[in-house]
Amino acid sequence: MASENAIIERAEMYLRKLSCGVNPLTDEILPEGDSCKQERISRCLAYVASLLQQQLNHDQVAPVPSETPRNTKRNAKPQMQELSIDAEALKRYRFFDYPVSISRVVRNINELLPNNMNHLLYADVANFLVQEGILSRQVAEDGKEANLPTPTGETYGFEKGESDLRGHHNIYTQCWQQAQQYILDNIQKCVAIANERFANRKANQDEWTEKPARKAKKKFQVTAEELKGYPNEETPIPVSEIARRLNTLVGPDMERIYYKVIRDWYVAEGYLELKTSPEGRVAYLPTEKGSLAGLMVESRTGKLGELYDVVMYDPKAQQLYLDYLAQGIPQESTVEE
Repeated sequence: MASENAIIERAEMYLRKLSCGVNPLTDEILPEGDSCKQERISRCLAYVASLLQQQLNHDQVAPVPSETPRNTKRNAKPQMQELSIDAEALKRYRFFDYPVSISRVVRNINELLPNNMNHLLYADVANFLVQEGILSRQVAEDGKEANLPTPTGETYGFEKGESDLRGHHNIYTQCWQQAQQYILDNIQKCVAIANERFANRKANQDEWTEKPARKAKKKFQVTAEELKGYPNEETPIPVSEIARRLNTLVGPDMERIYYKVIRDWYVAEGYLELKTSPEGRVAYLPTEKGSLAGLMVESRTGKLGELYDVVMYDPKAQQLYLDYLAQGIPQESTVEE
């Protein structure tokens, strides 16, 4: 039974030939009175054929997935061979006697290759054609850039094509049989571009693989000697500033401490508790024990004029946590990534 792709290809070919006034079964020219030779019907047939071609070009016909039995290991990905296309393989290329896109030409070339060989891409062929002056990067009528034929390219059978697919207007280059033959005659130059692309990708993968593993950092811990570098200032500060000052005391191989770790310690020790304001806002605020220990609330105004409260820690309150750290206990939580 023919695959869905094959059926669509055959339907496209029939419509394309009918739009050109040719009987697709006999390749005979249709008589002048045939309805398919009327301009409006011919253009309609060509339009539908373009839709089918675009569907194939964009791989929108999904293959039927093969079921993989559970609890079975997939085979390791085979080592891909360098791209190589010989003259014998090119003899099997299927020419189209109507214009098709470069992507379609590339797909037909790839059908000639074994599965374990790197394949050609549209970009490999397009880059070659740009280098040869056959195509150039142009701004199309819709304002988008596209690889379109130059006057030189048009003499080799390349022409601009247009189609509408699912509400999107596409402008692209299509190839008559002469243009397809030009690509085949220069296929080795396209292969060289493709193999250079594969080599660069492999080099980048190897470079990434060879990078040393990221060294795990130590849990945040600060010694009594290092704590002597903690600023001794009288001005109360928020807990985020306590965290920032502590992080300046340790080396780059140490994880950074997050302000929530410090705040949670004050909560666990009974200096802070979660409270709800009359307006319904929930926040950690000093307990009576915390107020006696040097924790205080300062009201501030936000960018939009709203008022909010910030808990401030005076030197005595800061020293409570510094004394705890001086015991040399590693902190489990660090700065959030």
